[in-house]
Amino acid sequence: MIDTLLPRDISWLEAFFSGRNALKWEAVIGRSAPPAWLEQVLPWIASLASSGASSPIVLPVFGPNGPCQWYGMASDEVGANALSQELTAFVGPSFSDFRGQFLSPDPVDAIERVLLERFGRFVFRFDPVNGAACSVIADSLQLYLGLLRRRPKIPDRTQRPFGKVRAEFDRALLVGSESDAQRLREELVSSGRLDAEQQKYLDIRMLAGLGRQYQLAHDYPLVKSVLGLSLPAQTIADLVGALYTTYITELEDSGNDDALLTTFRKEIADNFGPLFLERKGVMHPSVLKAFMLYELVQAEPNRERCQAIVSIYPEDDGRALVERWAGRLAANALPRTDLFESARQALADEDYGLALHLSFDAFPALWTYGAMLRCAAEMEDEEVALRVLAAVEAAPDAERLNWTKRDLARLQQLRAEFSGKSEETIVMANRTPRPEADWLSWVSYVESGRHDRPPLQVLEDALPRWSVESYASDPPLCRELAERIGNAGGAAEQILRDAFVPLVEFFVDRPALPVRGFGPLYAMLIRIVAWNGMVSANELELASALVQALVSLAPSRQDYVEAVDAYAEILGANNAPSNVDWALNAAEMLALHASPDNGESRLRFFMAVVEMARACAHRLRPVQYEILSLLAKDYGCSGLLEAFPTLQGASEELTLRTDFAGLIGIYTLTEPAGQRAQQFLRKLLPQAKVEVNADHVATDKLKHLATNADIFVFAWKSSKHQAYFAVKDARGSKQTLLPLGKGSASILDCVLGQLERNG
Repeated sequence: MIDTLLPRDISWLEAFFSGRNALKWEAVIGRSAPPAWLEQVLPWIASLASSGASSPIVLPVFGPNGPCQWYGMASDEVGANALSQELTAFVGPSFSDFRGQFLSPDPVDAIERVLLERFGRFVFRFDPVNGAACSVIADSLQLYLGLLRRRPKIPDRTQRPFGKVRAEFDRALLVGSESDAQRLREELVSSGRLDAEQQKYLDIRMLAGLGRQYQLAHDYPLVKSVLGLSLPAQTIADLVGALYTTYITELEDSGNDDALLTTFRKEIADNFGPLFLERKGVMHPSVLKAFMLYELVQAEPNRERCQAIVSIYPEDDGRALVERWAGRLAANALPRTDLFESARQALADEDYGLALHLSFDAFPALWTYGAMLRCAAEMEDEEVALRVLAAVEAAPDAERLNWTKRDLARLQQLRAEFSGKSEETIVMANRTPRPEADWLSWVSYVESGRHDRPPLQVLEDALPRWSVESYASDPPLCRELAERIGNAGGAAEQILRDAFVPLVEFFVDRPALPVRGFGPLYAMLIRIVAWNGMVSANELELASALVQALVSLAPSRQDYVEAVDAYAEILGANNAPSNVDWALNAAEMLALHASPDNGESRLRFFMAVVEMARACAHRLRPVQYEILSLLAKDYGCSGLLEAFPTLQGASEELTLRTDFAGLIGIYTLTEPAGQRAQQFLRKLLPQAKVEVNADHVATDKLKHLATNADIFVFAWKSSKHQAYFAVKDARGSKQTLLPLGKGSASILDCVLGQLERNG
């Protein structure tokens, strides 16, 4: 084993097993140390040697009685991110102080110095919460090593990085591409990085992200399989949101709260009660309303949890509904009668800011010390930690006798990290809030370059806990965020670009409608796509979604011109015959909305579309030419198409199917595109009947159209709700056509292709 180690690994191992480490390197290679000690060391060294130093390694530092501290190391950032998550799962925070943070080294510690020299910043350190936890950690690490050994080898050494595949998966969800999402899901699973529980979370994310809430809410085996687990915040948001949307949303406006509560109890509370044990700070309005209703159907509702929900619910149309429900508990506003119960519930919901506030209100009650220590440890905010230390250090000795081992471990952790900090440090802490606080705080964390946790992992964990309504009501905050992301440089620039998907999900996909104050953010996100040059089909669709959101807001001239010019850059970088439909749909979208610069920038965009079509004129399909002709009239430049001699007579070719006399149904939420397709098909097929439906829910009218249509087109890229399942049920064995895009060109191509196949 030692013979196969690289010389540089022997060097750092010699230094690691020396000094304050009670296990020496000579005892390791000579096998003279206690067998129980060697069992915790030799298998890891063997794994390091057999992998050529590419696998992670976790080694203990021994005291006189056994291991007392552990270090985990990885060779690169991808491995470090995986190791951080896996160590969190196996040993922390239940048995250690580990929260996924990178090592903050002690410059005079010889062991930590040599680890940093060998592995760079990809080093982690964790200590047990108490003496009894040492044996548990040792056993857990042996289990982890066994898992690493059994992890299947990936035969394709060109396999893409896990993070990149996950980002593509999230983009596919945002544009509603089920086929791409399914393919990328299989790629994520085949990487070997996901255990059985994580695969279930991924399946839940896929269904929710595709707008398949109805399917998710009725997938009882999947939902039941995760009940009782400590779920990630995003999974709680997905599951609870799907159940609420499926069973309750349509009842909100009925005014019959008794019927609504009966339905909630029967369909949700009785079947999925364990989902409501902890909210983990999720701020989605549907989740907050569901937790409120869950309390209302209990025999003894938790008044403190209801009060907390009312206090944090965003100022929108739903707040009056929540306040009305809360009024069922008492005739007057809910009082805060028991600070302990309120704080306990806040801790259960992982709302640590509220719990800390309540603890200081009740200080110095006995329970407040443990609550404050937990809040400080979880929030990882320097100002909070210093404030808590100041309060806790003054506790009487009689109070300290009642503290638990966990309390003492947290106190020791806070002392080690924050004791001796100056007033200047407190001021700096005020200037640099914790990255989990909001978008600007996270951007500051990225810009600082000092990351104790990977920034994108911090963002993924925090995003469900942020409220989009707080940004919708603060346009200057949104503009500042757009400017800081757009003007970032160095290493921060790439990290912020990698946050493109979370930004789109938060500011575009999460709001029910585009928000005027988000205009600068939409323009900035379009520029990010333009900076990336050639992009995937899903990224092109996301760019179109961003432009659609922006132009629907009557934006400022500056935001509009910047966005459309960036849109033209995207078009130029992705100039290919396969993208003609996307380009036509994009030009159509701009033509249908007002232009604050008198149409100059959108005309430049259309000219670029014409040039793109001219370059591949020999590949244009007749329907594409007809759409281009129609758009040329919209833009007042019909003469541009005189340079397409190869398509003369295209209209005559399209008239070959004029004998079709059936019913064509088109479902799309992009109504102008559906209406254009309808007009074109009526001209082309005068005997056919063409109906367009744009209902936002599964109405009887939609079901009737789906049942009776000879050809039915469902523009799935413009619809992410349960209407799909109503259509699917109504169609039965008859085919439903799913166009590649959501514009009229894609819809027409889909219908004409089906007519051609039908002969």
